[in-house]
Amino acid sequence: MKRVVFHAFGEPGQVLAVEDVPDPVPGAGEVLVRMRLCPINPADLLTVRGLYGTRPRLPAVPGYEGLGIVAALGQGVTAPAIGTRVVPMASNGTWQELCVAKAAALLPLPDAIGDESAAQFVVNPLTALAMVEELATRPGDWLVQTAAGSTLGRIVLQLARTSGFHTVNLVRRPEQAAELAGLGADLALTPDDGELGRRVVAATGGATLLRATDAAGGSMAAAALGLLAPGGTLLSYGMMSGEPIPVDPAHLVFRDITVRGFWLTNWMRRAGGERRAALIARLAGLMGQGLVVPPVAAILPLDRIAEAVAAAERPGRAGKVLLSA
Repeated sequence: MKRVVFHAFGEPGQVLAVEDVPDPVPGAGEVLVRMRLCPINPADLLTVRGLYGTRPRLPAVPGYEGLGIVAALGQGVTAPAIGTRVVPMASNGTWQELCVAKAAALLPLPDAIGDESAAQFVVNPLTALAMVEELATRPGDWLVQTAAGSTLGRIVLQLARTSGFHTVNLVRRPEQAAELAGLGADLALTPDDGELGRRVVAATGGATLLRATDAAGGSMAAAALGLLAPGGTLLSYGMMSGEPIPVDPAHLVFRDITVRGFWLTNWMRRAGGERRAALIARLAGLMGQGLVVPPVAAILPLDRIAEAVAAAERPGRAGKVLLSA
């Protein structure tokens, strides 16, 4: 089988390679999954660079999510049946033709969710929904988000439309703001807009802004913090700019602003089985109805991995780059 692998941490375009290796065999309690589609997410590329929250043992296969078909069952496994379409919630890397995963970590998804959406079920949609719920966002509330033109940001817009909350969307480029406005964003603008505060007050009717999510850091995160009312909370879930969040101590002391990290891995661990299952069921329902549809920019085969990662990091993408196995 073919797999994408890296033997050293570094720039993805330089260290990723495609290798032919023997087909893996599932052990007791494991399942062999024939992968169909796998997205390229920032977390994957941070892992390749050695900058993510966990560093794998080398050599390693990237890929935290994807969609595949159950191809074989290990000893003691009776379900899911061979031929079932599944999302591995934990595996030894999904960027390969055949992936071994624990049977208990496989999530079967209904046929109503198309392959391209199912392949992206975990990292962006589940994170977006979990953050919206973590912030107790209700119909009529306002949510400030940075990196609003990203895949996750666009999913938040879809959740807002179906759940009835409103969004203030901060983006890097004016053309992104215009695009998001066309997608139904209540307000989309760049953080260097000279009338940022006035425009936000006008658009929100002076609403109290208590919720924000940030994947950028740097000046964009600072702009989001500046929009929050006393008692507000910002969840930081990414580091796209590579810059730290500049936090004014006065925001923390006098305005009681809270800045917290959010990592889906930790959230899933803390949430417990019942809450996890409820979140997954809700997301599956939304995606099955076509209310949440992660956008796709391109689909490329594994053996064009260098081209694929370059496309995945190109500014202005309108969706994810997927790898076809």
